[in-house]
Amino acid sequence: MNSAQQFSAGTVIGDRYRIIKPIGQGGMASVFLAEDLTNGEGVALKVMRDELTNDPEFVRRFATEARAAASLDHPNIVKVLDYGQDGDVRYIVQEYVQGETLKDMIRREGALDFRLATPLMIQIGLALEHAHQREVIHRDMKPQNILITDDMVAKVTDFGIARASSMNTITLTGGVVMGSVHYFSPEQARGGEVTTRSDLYSLGIIFYEMLTGELPFDGESSVAIAIKHLQEFPPPPSYYEPELPKALDDIVGRAIQKNPAARYRSAREFIDELDAFMVDPNGVYGVIPQTAQRSEPASTSALGVPSRKNNYNKVRDIDRTYNKRRSSRYRDTAIVVTVSAVAIVLLALLTIWLVKNFSSNEKPTVNTEITLDNFTGKEIDEDEVIERLNELQRAGMEIELLYRVDESVLEGIIFRQEPESDGSLKIRPQGQKLTLYISSGQDSVVVPEVEGDTRVMAEQKLRTEGFLPYFTPEFSDTIPKDIVIRTVPSSGSELPRGENIEVIYSSGPENVRVPDVQEMPIGSARSLIEDKGLLVGSEISYTGDPIPENDKYVIKQSPAPGTEVPARTPIILEVGTYEDLYDYKNPTTTSAVRIMPKLEGKTQSAVDSLLSSLGVLEYSVQRWPASSSGLNPNTSADKKNIYILAQNIEAGTEFTPNKDAIVLTWGDAADYEAYTNPTPATPPVTDPAPDPTTEPATDTPNGDA
Repeated sequence: MNSAQQFSAGTVIGDRYRIIKPIGQGGMASVFLAEDLTNGEGVALKVMRDELTNDPEFVRRFATEARAAASLDHPNIVKVLDYGQDGDVRYIVQEYVQGETLKDMIRREGALDFRLATPLMIQIGLALEHAHQREVIHRDMKPQNILITDDMVAKVTDFGIARASSMNTITLTGGVVMGSVHYFSPEQARGGEVTTRSDLYSLGIIFYEMLTGELPFDGESSVAIAIKHLQEFPPPPSYYEPELPKALDDIVGRAIQKNPAARYRSAREFIDELDAFMVDPNGVYGVIPQTAQRSEPASTSALGVPSRKNNYNKVRDIDRTYNKRRSSRYRDTAIVVTVSAVAIVLLALLTIWLVKNFSSNEKPTVNTEITLDNFTGKEIDEDEVIERLNELQRAGMEIELLYRVDESVLEGIIFRQEPESDGSLKIRPQGQKLTLYISSGQDSVVVPEVEGDTRVMAEQKLRTEGFLPYFTPEFSDTIPKDIVIRTVPSSGSELPRGENIEVIYSSGPENVRVPDVQEMPIGSARSLIEDKGLLVGSEISYTGDPIPENDKYVIKQSPAPGTEVPARTPIILEVGTYEDLYDYKNPTTTSAVRIMPKLEGKTQSAVDSLLSSLGVLEYSVQRWPASSSGLNPNTSADKKNIYILAQNIEAGTEFTPNKDAIVLTWGDAADYEAYTNPTPATPPVTDPAPDPTTEPATDTPNGDA
């Protein structure tokens, strides 16, 4: 087979996968879009890089990736469909995902809206939870290994460094760092034990970049970036995006703790906090367990730390020296460039041997024999020491830096090396290891300034320095709640790591017990409220009528007496005259005068409600004498069919509830109709009487004259 990088369209791998086009290049393999000839579907074909096929360690890692990834089946993980070997070519077949990498999205969009970033991070967390439950650690989490589909589905890919978590952890040799330096954990930076919490640290870094569009740690070299992972703490995401909720600062802050024990215990715990944040953005999140202890550095380290203190100037020195950007930590960049150029020319003119063995642009051959320096007594951050260690590492030698507390040796001094050398020992560096033992001094550190920080941020700073903070609340009228007031010992004190630090923080204004001002004249009530540090709120009239100032008494108050409230809480008062207060304190069944409404024509159920609203407790009813209804006025069901025919107190008349007797006449619907529309009586029909003024008619006979 040809080189993996030279596969052309149409090449068939494993008698099954025909290459269509290249679509990506990773640290270990080339990625092609290919067609599965058995079903015609598009797949992602990952072929190991040609220059790595002869490296047993890389071959083993590639096979490990295939086995680990094939065991994972989750909607947020790119599915591994097949893996195998075709001649000298080793390959993995994955589902082809259309979309873009999270890194490309961030480059295109910049800072992502937290309403988009948080759901995406939850999906990524779910993928890791699935892997961790199967004892698979990703070890190389970075946005380049997260694909985002057009439907905003996140899919994690490239378990390229994954191994079962019960196996040995990562090894750094020959200058190869497995895992991208911008995202790997402090324990990966120093070659320590890698756990599931290492992946969670990387998630925190990725989330930081998603929310801000910025990398929390950057530098001019991988060494400088690794040191920042070990020593520095970045500003919170809201420093770049002020509109971000504070809760996200706290969640990210816990995820990227230097101490693995202070991070989230599992991907599930991380996901649960993000879920809770989406429901309640104002909740409390990212609280670091008080039991979390600062983990000691692992016993071996392939990337060293110049100092265990947060000496940022020293970090910058190492960064610049590593890239040959300076020759002295006190010279500016222009001088560095000039001096470095002159030095290179002089070295080239002096001897061919120097060019071959010390030039940063050439690597000694495997069989080149070199002289091993004596580093004992030198400072680890000296320019010449770092340059020489870089040369040894490029030559194939593994560099191991071990820090030890030694009060007899100044901090940063190399006090032992293995193998020992007087400066004349000849070795072949390929595959060899040089171990340097460096003094960390008395292992003391300065208490950082945390006054004015939130509790969460203060805890992060103190634990990063190796202290064990505990918190004591203190009332304050001037300092906002949960803001640090001071520490004991105070900031600036130099103490051994592991010491307890008391952090006094504000719990806000001291709570005040509300006094009882009921039954007091208004003037006395106001004075007592103000004397307690509270405010006089609204004054509401008990009757609704205006009340002269000198006649006001407090009848009710809110909040109730004895309630504990913050200072300056307003107290609402209900006020009235002394007579109003007396009536309130001595209620009777006699109510004020009311106006009788019209009850006739209403059902008894409606009348019950109406009279009750007027304060009437009881009334009498009587059936209309002409009624033959069998309804019962004392039965709820019958009351709906009973109608009031008459009332003894006419509508519109004043009456006193529960004093003036109310008597109602009732009947059913037919009775009401008969009562309101009575049938008139029909008079008897008789002959009309004769008119007494009229003479009776008589017949007059006709006669002739």
